Amino acid sequence: MTRRVWIDTDPAVTSGNGEVDDVFALVQALRSPELEIVGISAVHGNASRDHGFAMAKELVARCGRDDVPVYAGCDSADDKADNEATLAMRAAIASGPIAIAALGPITTVTAALSHADTVLTNVEEIVFVGGRRKGLEFLAVPHQTKPFRDFNFEQDVAGTQRLIDLGVPLVLAGWESASQLWLTPAHLDGLRDSGDTTAAWLATSARRWQRRWVEELRAPGFTPFDTLAIGWLTHPELFETHDWPIAIQRDGERPLLISDPSVTGPTALYLRAVDVEPMRADLLARLITP
Repeated sequence: MTRRVWIDTDPAVTSGNGEVDDVFALVQALRSPELEIVGISAVHGNASRDHGFAMAKELVARCGRDDVPVYAGCDSADDKADNEATLAMRAAIASGPIAIAALGPITTVTAALSHADTVLTNVEEIVFVGGRRKGLEFLAVPHQTKPFRDFNFEQDVAGTQRLIDLGVPLVLAGWESASQLWLTPAHLDGLRDSGDTTAAWLATSARRWQRRWVEELRAPGFTPFDTLAIGWLTHPELFETHDWPIAIQRDGERPLLISDPSVTGPTALYLRAVDVEPMRADLLARLITP
């Protein structure tokens, strides 16, 4: 049996360059027979909504999946009006049980779900790339001087709070689990030499991004953040999970999306760890095999 899935994403890559985790996750999902992808929406975030929309359409075409519709979603955190993505997402939710993979800021997802006509009971779970345990900083390597931001969450803090208030099942696939899986230059070489044109394109597009991690952070490679959210949908048994309360707190001026036994709030499923070797092997296989 396949699982119905909607993907909301903010791909920033341009051919041959750029931040690449969204496009890795999209190819991974489009080549996952367990998933029936009923729609993809592009949201503001790593790049403009319009850039993400064009890139999502390109990825669908590269994977030979013209059966998957792509929609333009919200273009800023203040954009709460209905658009083609929110309308299509609500229609997909009304058609039956569905999971939503939120790979970028939550704006489009929250706008769709906040409508009075949305059948929230059909939303099995929203897998959001964000959140942390209390006290956890986003460090790729111990000597990193400036932690990464919880980017998706920080781009729409109010929207995230609204999502929590809606009470839909929430899975946090944030930095902690994603930081455990690395793709090294050798892995990109394998994609390049695989004979698959889409995998080779991914390797070329990721090369400069990976070089920044290696040279600036002295890291072994880069972490393909968003692929862990898709990995949860296909192989949940590979994750260590905790059903913990969730709340938005403040550390001075900095907002934090916290999932931790010490906070008070509704619960979310927090992905704390992943069985790295089988998850990485599965990811690479899907990137190569149509």
